[in-house]
Amino acid sequence: MLNLPKETEVNKMVAKNKFYEKANISQTLKECFVNDIEKITWANKLAPSTLNISGSDNIKELEVFHIKLKTGKFNQKVLEAIDKAIPYYILFVLEYNGKYQLWLGYKEKTAGGANKASIVRYFNSEWAKEPSIVLQGNKLDSIYENFLSQLSDNLIDTASEQDIKDKVNKTVEIQKLENQIEKLTKKMLAEKQFNRQCDIRAQIKDLEAQLQEMKNG
Repeated sequence: MLNLPKETEVNKMVAKNKFYEKANISQTLKECFVNDIEKITWANKLAPSTLNISGSDNIKELEVFHIKLKTGKFNQKVLEAIDKAIPYYILFVLEYNGKYQLWLGYKEKTAGGANKASIVRYFNSEWAKEPSIVLQGNKLDSIYENFLSQLSDNLIDTASEQDIKDKVNKTVEIQKLENQIEKLTKKMLAEKQFNRQCDIRAQIKDLEAQLQEMKNG
């Protein structure tokens, strides 16, 4: 899967109850694990021990988890629960009805403990008949950043020397602006007064200019 080197293959089943029995999660989320997920497989382990790459202080390992879904319904908080339970970054490969989708999050350690983390945001691909991502980089940091770049439609600029945290935070701000523009556009279309429509349109243009500047910057 994903055409990753054979040396990285693990192919080990992971019991779902490991995530929902001990974790402090809601009953609704437990039901998502039980009802929506058929099985979870630890597919690959990307690390200096499995690849001819340099180690990293920031990223010790990058795991690949294959999650086969029972239904097309999917709760993103399932990924968050798994991500918070495991101290490494995880590339998720979701499978349903012969199609695949890739998810990868950026998470930060919290003050609550060495293995506790908060999820800043996820990046994901569209559903496709074959999962596809290119393995690029000579150390785990660059491999991870290249994965993020591919899943973010290149919003994560690998050529920039900016810290990865700042790059991700920038995409969060871009996402907020896009959401604001979408809401205002719906509001403008529903507005009956012409003068009010013009006011909203002006707000939209201002946000669009901010968005373009942020993307170019």
